[in-house]
Amino acid sequence: MISRITGRVIQLREDRVTVEHNGIAYDLLIPSGIAHRLREMRGKEGTFYTFHYLEGGMGVSNPIPRLAGFLNEIDREFFEKLITVKGMGIRGALKALSAPVQSIARAIETKDVSALVSLPGIGRRTAEKIIAELNGKLAKFALIREDERSSAPVKEPDFKDEVIEVLTQLGYSTAESEILLRRALSSGIEATAAEDIIREIFRQQHERQTP
Repeated sequence: MISRITGRVIQLREDRVTVEHNGIAYDLLIPSGIAHRLREMRGKEGTFYTFHYLEGGMGVSNPIPRLAGFLNEIDREFFEKLITVKGMGIRGALKALSAPVQSIARAIETKDVSALVSLPGIGRRTAEKIIAELNGKLAKFALIREDERSSAPVKEPDFKDEVIEVLTQLGYSTAESEILLRRALSSGIEATAAEDIIREIFRQQHERQTP
């Protein structure tokens, strides 16, 4: 069981972070609400409290080992509570954690369905199920003191960084990658993922190279 990893943050994507420790790189799935906080950790050492599990479930011949990473033990503990709700999968729970733990816990303890429905991937029926199964069990988490960082508005994960990383892996310099990114965004495309921008960059490069 891997419960904690300390290492250098070498890559950040919309739903995961890669941490290098003693020459080994670990991919950690992350809650959707912390991606923007991890940008300042690029190239620096950080500690992640991990949840180790097998993806695929019972009966699968080759389940895949996965790690989810959290910035502190209390967030990991809350996540472990959340995934006990029937039908709440691990990836769904990570996506739903777009707001600070204390605000989600308060919504559950006060039976605030509308606050839960505002979380990514949480519909009304799921919100009601979460409240039915966890209400009265999360007062500890609802009492977490909010600091300046956790009370700040939560930003949506920014996949522009992922585009830059992909392009640099493909041999472009950071400066060239930023130019290609700006050109793609200036085309007015409605991008909802890094792949959308990559496709637009390819289209533009293809047009430039075609006589």
